[in-house]
Amino acid sequence: MTESILFTQAGKTGTITLDDGKANAMSIAWFAALGAALDQAEAAELDALVFRGRPGFFSGGLDIKKLPTLSADELKKLSRDFAAVMLRVLAFPVPTIARIEGHAIAGGAILALACDLRLALDGSHRFQMNEVAIGIPVPEWMMLIAETCVPKAEMVKLLLHARPYTIREAADAGLVHAVHPDVAALDAQVAV
Repeated sequence: MTESILFTQAGKTGTITLDDGKANAMSIAWFAALGAALDQAEAAELDALVFRGRPGFFSGGLDIKKLPTLSADELKKLSRDFAAVMLRVLAFPVPTIARIEGHAIAGGAILALACDLRLALDGSHRFQMNEVAIGIPVPEWMMLIAETCVPKAEMVKLLLHARPYTIREAADAGLVHAVHPDVAALDAQVAV
């Protein structure tokens, strides 16, 4: 597993920390590392699993700069791995929590939506599905994840119009369950 994705356990709670020092951009290696962290979490006897990004970025989604450098086979693998890992989070056998204290963009938003509970730090960071805006069609599996938790009134705005939400707007729209004023309050809610 890479150091940018780390599984830790405290009691019956597991945490997968995403921190590459940048935007937590997703790649083939990133999905392999997240899959390995999920293997560790699944092998542990957990009551809950928390996904946490670094301050400023939960995840910025796919590493768009690397996409043009990938071969056709690599693009297929990236697409398959992306779907498999996100659907695995959605179906994870214990409750999952997205602890968001930064931007959750594209794949980062999907990772958050795949979790059972989304708790966020208040701030100016964005929650956005920007695939359509940058010319990437929304695959069926993303629609499936969104349909499990996105209110119908927000589906078109989020998925087709690529609306950027502030974290407060995301909470008002039902995309995030709670927004907290500081890290201590966020951590206290995650602990509950």
